[in-house]
Amino acid sequence: MFYISKVSPLFFLLALLDLFVSLAYKSANTRMELVWIIAVFGFVAHTIMSAMYQLIPNSQNRPLKLPFISYFVFVLSLLSSFLFYMGWTYYASFIYAFVSLIFVLHTLSSVRNWQPITVKFLGLSNFYFFLSSLFLPLSQVGYVPFQLAIHTLTLGFMLNAVMGTQLAWIPMLYMEPLNIKYAKYLFYISSMTIPLFLLSFYALNYKLIALVSFFPTAFVGYFLWIIYSVFSGRRMPKEIPLVIRYFILAMIFLPFGMMVGTFMASENIISFLVKVHVDLILYGFTAITIMGGMAHLYPRILYGWIQKKGDISIQDIVDEMLLKKLFPFVPASVHWMVFCDALGFPFSYLSAIPYAIVWLLFFKAVFLKLPLKGKVTS
Repeated sequence: MFYISKVSPLFFLLALLDLFVSLAYKSANTRMELVWIIAVFGFVAHTIMSAMYQLIPNSQNRPLKLPFISYFVFVLSLLSSFLFYMGWTYYASFIYAFVSLIFVLHTLSSVRNWQPITVKFLGLSNFYFFLSSLFLPLSQVGYVPFQLAIHTLTLGFMLNAVMGTQLAWIPMLYMEPLNIKYAKYLFYISSMTIPLFLLSFYALNYKLIALVSFFPTAFVGYFLWIIYSVFSGRRMPKEIPLVIRYFILAMIFLPFGMMVGTFMASENIISFLVKVHVDLILYGFTAITIMGGMAHLYPRILYGWIQKKGDISIQDIVDEMLLKKLFPFVPASVHWMVFCDALGFPFSYLSAIPYAIVWLLFFKAVFLKLPLKGKVTS
């Protein structure tokens, strides 16, 4: 990698803290609005911010301008997270909006070449991030629905960032070409369909939401077809890399989570299905995608930090064997969470335990297998 972001691991550690706090509050049956804020505006947003501080400068082959600003963004992000933990969402949301503005201006100031499709997606993602951070404080004072703030971040910020990154990483890791024309069509579809869907949340008409949910469903379906075409058009059979297996596993949860959300809206049902929808979309699709992305990205960041201190390889940094052993337990832990949340009290108190253990082991595999000082690879 040309540029190594030293603030990125700090953001990911904060994101992990957000994740565990959200799981603890969720298991304790704390008000779900607070759980969603910590999980979505904390865990998901801070993970993507950490990745963007690494990906955007490297996509431009130029270092990040004024890197000290990224540490200022991190400190304010840490402050907003702790305020969220204490339930002071009103004050935290205004700080969060200020932080997101600085982050978006800071990262996009490094962009000079907008031609790569991944850069287009990341730019669009940043736009939705700023919108969602504005909607959050507005929702706290009753000007916009809280659901609009949440879905602007998940559908706009998260989904565009995930798709833009995977359109680059999956063909690269699998060593098969991507049809750029298809990827451009996907970007245009995203630009047209997501705003229509978000407008239905502004109106907060659930029948309308169910009707226009066709657009993001078609958008996601086209993305899945593009990814499928990379594998179906392969020139010869080959093993699928572990990182891509995590990505594919995550994609399985996405359509089911969207179907649950559409069903709730069409029947105007606000019940235990809300938790199931969140489990499938957030703790299923999004979190498992993050696992795959971080398993690829963070060993390379750490490698860039310490390679000058000894002759090491990336394999010395990441515990790939543990990641392989962990793989089947990831969907099992999500299924257990869905099962317990669907049954409700008292099973919901136990829903997050296996899932939290899986994430602790993932953290160990990606962050804690650092080579001994002076170790030399053969």
